[in-house]
Amino acid sequence: MSISLFQIVQYVLVAVLLLYLLYYVYTLLFDKKYQPRAWKEALKNGRISNELTKAERKYPDKIRFFHFWFQVERLKRNKVEGAFAELGVYKGDSARILHLMDSSRDFHLFDTFEGFTEKDLESESGKAATYNRHNFADTSLETVKQRLNSPRFIFHPGHFPETAEEAENERFALVSMDADLYLPTKAGLELFYQRLSPGGVIIVHDYNPDWPGIVKAVDEFAETIPEPIVPLADLDNSVMIFKAKAV
Repeated sequence: MSISLFQIVQYVLVAVLLLYLLYYVYTLLFDKKYQPRAWKEALKNGRISNELTKAERKYPDKIRFFHFWFQVERLKRNKVEGAFAELGVYKGDSARILHLMDSSRDFHLFDTFEGFTEKDLESESGKAATYNRHNFADTSLETVKQRLNSPRFIFHPGHFPETAEEAENERFALVSMDADLYLPTKAGLELFYQRLSPGGVIIVHDYNPDWPGIVKAVDEFAETIPEPIVPLADLDNSVMIFKAKAV
């Protein structure tokens, strides 16, 4: 049976795709060159829990993961006081990882836990303009509570920033913001920065052209504070905002 040139090309393409898939699986499971030396040293010295080690393997954005870890380690090392908080919890993936990195702090979680509200969607552009109330609604408060079952987690379900009144006396060391929309991001920056401990950090996800509302909220807020924003090279381009220590 003769094989046509077209079939040969097909076989070659399939072989290349299989090799690429095998290489991807190998690097995902075994190649640890991407891991920072500080992390490897902490692993070697037994300072990383088995749960966090497993979470690192599964977390798709390795750069974001290690930015979280470096900041949590800095906060512990410098004894920066305050709770953790997250605005835009969804199913609790990032909150779980941050809690595994430092389980000694209270962790405030702000989300509707049932998708977006019409009020926050009205002024959006970019990818967020395609959203409706059903996006990110495939979760619930009870589902997230079951997954994040530590007593350190404090849930604030409902529309933000109204729910922030429930934590009005809290100080924060780290705030993760992944709200996707302009209005809650703007409100979150204004509120959390005021309550951020000196040396604390706010990490805002999705600071890129696909999310102009996030870019607008961050850029507007950056003009009102003395500290610069610090762009990160994770998959969706987060930024960090630090609260300067008193001199």
